[in-house]
Amino acid sequence: MQRNRFRVLLPVTQCVMAALFGGVGLWQRSAILSRPFLEGQTLWDTTARFHVWPWPYKFAAVVNMPAFLAGLLLSGPIGNRWVGLPEVALLAPSLLFVALLWYWVGAVLDRQCDAGNGRSLIKPWVRLLVFTLICAGGALIPGSGGYLVFGVLVWGLFVLGLFFGQTRSRERNFTTG
Repeated sequence: MQRNRFRVLLPVTQCVMAALFGGVGLWQRSAILSRPFLEGQTLWDTTARFHVWPWPYKFAAVVNMPAFLAGLLLSGPIGNRWVGLPEVALLAPSLLFVALLWYWVGAVLDRQCDAGNGRSLIKPWVRLLVFTLICAGGALIPGSGGYLVFGVLVWGLFVLGLFFGQTRSRERNFTTG
């Protein structure tokens, strides 16, 4: 029987999405901050660099918040060591964490589908779609840091939902099998 393999599909698709949305967002950010400002300076030389975060970048960060935070922990020392590295190079290691994060999510979803004996294959897709739409809405939060808090909260609820879904499928499997 052909089964959906979330643990294979999710890391691949999420890495592509993170690279696409994150890359476009960083390109937009660079285009905005590279504009001339005062006396030959650009917006990179002002505090605007702390406040300009385009929607595609915020979306990629919210959808992959645990991987994004792990990548920031790694990029901090790298950025301190090699000061001139572009943001894209500093955030590229986050894609490794994106793959690991979504492999874990996919493995949990695979176990839930296997425990449900394939009865509820549409349910994980609906949960992933709702999660993605919620993250897209969270990326619309104005300001420079609200999307980070939102991403942490959404991921906390998502992980709780995965955990309770896994517990319910185990209980159902135990009582019927």
